[in-house]
Amino acid sequence: MSFRTAAILSVVLVGGMFMMPHAGYAVAQWYVEHPVEIPLYARLFLGVSSFFASFRILLALPTVAVLFTIAIFTSQARAGKMR
Repeated sequence: MSFRTAAILSVVLVGGMFMMPHAGYAVAQWYVEHPVEIPLYARLFLGVSSFFASFRILLALPTVAVLFTIAIFTSQARAGKMR
């Protein structure tokens, strides 16, 4: 994995973690306005959304660190094979 790929993935994943609570709020608002039974997939989505709302700050830095650590190790392995 290159450093550019790690940077793009970290922006997408961390951005997704920060946007997930907003999407969960929109889904929850729809179910509040339309009193129907909440299906299992919507309950799972709301659970993941609330998890990211609670722990997004704690998960952002380790996600970036893991992606760049993988990029460092794979770029070193690739550089060693080219010589």
